[in-house]
Amino acid sequence: MTAPASPPARTRPERPGAAPTLLAALVYLGAGTLVWWHLWGGGIGSSLASGSLDPAQDVWWLAWVPHALGQGLDPFLTRAMYHPHGVNVVANTSFLLWGLLLSPVTVLAGPSASFSVSVVLAPALDALAAFVVLRRFVRWAPAAFAGGLLFGFGPFVATDLRYGHLNLTVLVLLPLGLLLFDRALVRRHGSPWRLGVGIGLVVVGQFFLSVEVLALGVIVAAVAMAVVLAARGRRWHQGLGYTTRALGAGVAVAAALLAYPTWWYVAGPRHFTGAVWGDMSGYSASLASFVQPHGELAGVQFVSGGNGDYLGPVLLLVLAAGVALWRADRVLRFAAAMVVLCGLLALGPVLHVGPRGPRSASVAWPLLHLPLLSSVAASRFGAYAELFAALGLAVVLDHLRDTAQGRAGARTASAPARAGGRLRRADTAVPVLVAGAVALAALVPVGVVAGWPYRTHRIDEPPVVQALARLPDGTMVREYPFAEGTDGDGEAWQAEAGMRYLVVEGYAIVPGAGGHATIAGPADPVGIVFAAASLGRLGRPFGASLVASVRVHAFEDGVGAVAVVVPSRGGQLLGDLLHAALGPPAWAGPSGWLWRAPGATLSGAVGTGGAPCCAAPGGGG
Repeated sequence: MTAPASPPARTRPERPGAAPTLLAALVYLGAGTLVWWHLWGGGIGSSLASGSLDPAQDVWWLAWVPHALGQGLDPFLTRAMYHPHGVNVVANTSFLLWGLLLSPVTVLAGPSASFSVSVVLAPALDALAAFVVLRRFVRWAPAAFAGGLLFGFGPFVATDLRYGHLNLTVLVLLPLGLLLFDRALVRRHGSPWRLGVGIGLVVVGQFFLSVEVLALGVIVAAVAMAVVLAARGRRWHQGLGYTTRALGAGVAVAAALLAYPTWWYVAGPRHFTGAVWGDMSGYSASLASFVQPHGELAGVQFVSGGNGDYLGPVLLLVLAAGVALWRADRVLRFAAAMVVLCGLLALGPVLHVGPRGPRSASVAWPLLHLPLLSSVAASRFGAYAELFAALGLAVVLDHLRDTAQGRAGARTASAPARAGGRLRRADTAVPVLVAGAVALAALVPVGVVAGWPYRTHRIDEPPVVQALARLPDGTMVREYPFAEGTDGDGEAWQAEAGMRYLVVEGYAIVPGAGGHATIAGPADPVGIVFAAASLGRLGRPFGASLVASVRVHAFEDGVGAVAVVVPSRGGQLLGDLLHAALGPPAWAGPSGWLWRAPGATLSGAVGTGGAPCCAAPGGGG
């Protein structure tokens, strides 16, 4: 008998061809469109993701960059909301680089349309970037495709993408960072100085996409470097000179380009200190979250909408079995080790066994109590755990295909010559079927936490908001409802109006008492009344002192207009109170009312169902 052929040796992967990359891009883009089909049903820019204020805030950030550049304003500071004090844009969850890249779409079609494009592109580009990078580590394109699918459409991106969260879901630079890390520490070829410039530019780019993801990435890079050096044993210093030069050049480039933005972040106007949500231990992974679709803590559910750390028992078993079978593969060992270490970091400073289980100190406690890291959500190390899981899955599938090919070749070689052609055609399907079955078994359970297709709602501007566009540019507006709970459409309305009017409230992180982070602006009498209306705490009869207080404070500090949108909780009652305090509105209609500051005028009727008039809002005061 003929001896079984050994599996083909894993040689260095060839440079990826254009055809597989183009095909992967089209499939990823189609998948991104499919999961957001509700968003496109009524036309581009007509709908917005539901369930959180954050999608409307993303629309606002997308509008801000081209507006600031077009008006010659400082893009790092905006006074278009929380006027007149403003917001430190760099220190918020903004994504200035993405806003800049999408500026042509924003200018031509509007920021809501830009959001629709962004949430389709984000997972597709993440997956494509991972595919292109993984092709450098595996020879079989479908293996890299599966890895890209896991990274771009896996639980981390999928759970945050339902709320937009472009600062957390545009992760296209993470796979590129992995590639540069490999070149600097492992392959060590080419000019270290040129490589260092690339590393520095990736750091700068990630800073302007998400400072939080960058901070987590610096920690992950340090851990990964320790893993690689430890694996070398006594030869840990081999090639360290090349690595030092490359990393040193990267640090120099990043430091030079980020010196001013970093100062702005930590000490610039309207900077803040501390975590806006207080104790961050509740925003960590639990042990259960890695294997249970809904094993996340309540805090993680609140900020991300689901369990972004879930990998699933099947995927974890595939990775573990792969390491056991192909333990000589250094890339696979490295990927598995980093999945474990990133998982430990995701557990945060306090170890939670389950969503409500016992707690104890975590190994990450000292690290996550450093001053600049105390406000990060540790569960977001899951983005990096998923990247390394994608690398590990791709390598395992590549090995499976090679092994199956070797065995199929052995069977074909020992078969009768007259049946050889037919057997060879049948045997060529074996590698694909085996690896494909493993990929499906690993990836399908991961999709259970995604919640596809995402929920959306229409964001049609009511006529009273359209009336705000008739105000003189730069008018400060007190708007109701302000961004609260899950209602943030006012942010999108202002963005669609081209920031022509400014708002007293808003939705962003600002300094509160003692400079501590908060999302609540300075309290004022009318703002308190607005808050009471939104909570259902405003009732009749209106006391004379309440009416007088609203009359005195409604237009103070430069407020030029007060607008109330109905139907909204408490809107009708608030309109009656404002009518009692301020008299007839300058504009009234079924959608709401608009009052102007004394002596100001409103030019022309806007939309339907309303006109400059003196109609009472409702049942009187």
